[in-house]
Amino acid sequence: MKTSLPLTLIALSAGVLWANTLGGVFAAQIVRILFCLLCILGLATRSIRETILLGVAIALALLVLAKPQGYSALLIALDLAAYFAAFIVLLTALKIAAERSQSVLKVGRYLIGQPTGRRFLATATGGHILGVFLNFGAVSLMAPLIQSATKHLDGSTDPDLERRQLSALMRGFAWILLWAPTTLTQAVLLTLFTEIDLTRIVLIGTATSVLMMVIGYLYDRFEWRNLPVRVDPTAPDCPRRSLLVLGSVCVLLIGAVATLQMAMGYSTALSLMFVAPVITLVWFVLQKPDDITLPAQCARFWPAFTTNAPGLARSAMALGLSGFIGRILAEVLPVAAITAQLDLSVLPGWVFLAALPVLITLGGQIALSPIILVVFIGQAIQTMPALPADPTNIVFALSAGWAISMFASPNATATLLISATSNIPPTTLTWRWNLRYAAICYLVLVAIFVGLEA
Repeated sequence: MKTSLPLTLIALSAGVLWANTLGGVFAAQIVRILFCLLCILGLATRSIRETILLGVAIALALLVLAKPQGYSALLIALDLAAYFAAFIVLLTALKIAAERSQSVLKVGRYLIGQPTGRRFLATATGGHILGVFLNFGAVSLMAPLIQSATKHLDGSTDPDLERRQLSALMRGFAWILLWAPTTLTQAVLLTLFTEIDLTRIVLIGTATSVLMMVIGYLYDRFEWRNLPVRVDPTAPDCPRRSLLVLGSVCVLLIGAVATLQMAMGYSTALSLMFVAPVITLVWFVLQKPDDITLPAQCARFWPAFTTNAPGLARSAMALGLSGFIGRILAEVLPVAAITAQLDLSVLPGWVFLAALPVLITLGGQIALSPIILVVFIGQAIQTMPALPADPTNIVFALSAGWAISMFASPNATATLLISATSNIPPTTLTWRWNLRYAAICYLVLVAIFVGLEA
């Protein structure tokens, strides 16, 4: 198991890249087998979430096989599941290098150590930017730093500061889903909707992310307006070299993706899947201690990857199976018949867009993964005779719903990670601390939808 699981992850990732570039029936068959093998091997490291998802996926697979053209639908769903699994493995592997980087740690400590007036924006922005590199690893990195920074000298915790900082982390991190190409959100949506304006998505998503973090800051100041003024310790010195390292990694990542897109015509998601492992290896090797030779540092990557393999496998299983379930649900349920009866031509486009975040967030309250709902809703929209809104705006609305669910749903992945680290109940992190902020964000999004569809 120690070797077979990481080898399966590598083989699956390589197979997906092969199938999506060179193509061929044989490559597709190999990828489907490898994903099924991953689900079998991953059972040894599974949590209750992966167990439930696997059981639901098997039940739906049996149901769809009983339908006409069910076998073809099953293969398409397996292809989608394998693609999502490989994407999250290749992108999440960045954290193998990032978690060992002193630059990441120094930047994280610098952001957490800012004085009161700048602390919220520093934590929210830091969670946002580090999330581009680390994905959910940013939450796992910064949550312990926040807790250590909220301790008094006697070892007790400042509950108000802890609440403000953890809320800032959640509010900043979630909005990367609107624009960052390294998130699964963009890979899912760009797979479902191919005829969209990607540049417009990035611009609107980035501007909205900034706006929402500013709103989060203003709401934080209002919410804690009666808190006594405190004397803060001196802010830490700016780690300029560490910021330069992270900036260089970011520029290299974006530049390499853009180059590959222009040279080969690959999609953003596929280009990232090629570039991310190369960046990971180079970044890891460049962290070589002075007393270690270059070949020895390269040799240290395999043990590091093996150590991370169980976590990568769980993420790959969860997200791959969620995509599979969302795709199969669209085949099992009479979605086409239902959408054919719907006449949305008289419905304003902004009303349709406003309904999408509500559906995704409500689904999160009953433990329905956003990816299941997004894939299912995306497939349902594809069956409509005419789209009720601009497809680029639909992708933006689905991303926004996914982002809101990250701090409004107690079952969201980021919420569960912070809860596990801080021992604070997920319902406290979301319903008690961030539900009103989520409502404000939703109202702002509705206004943005009106403007987009005007």
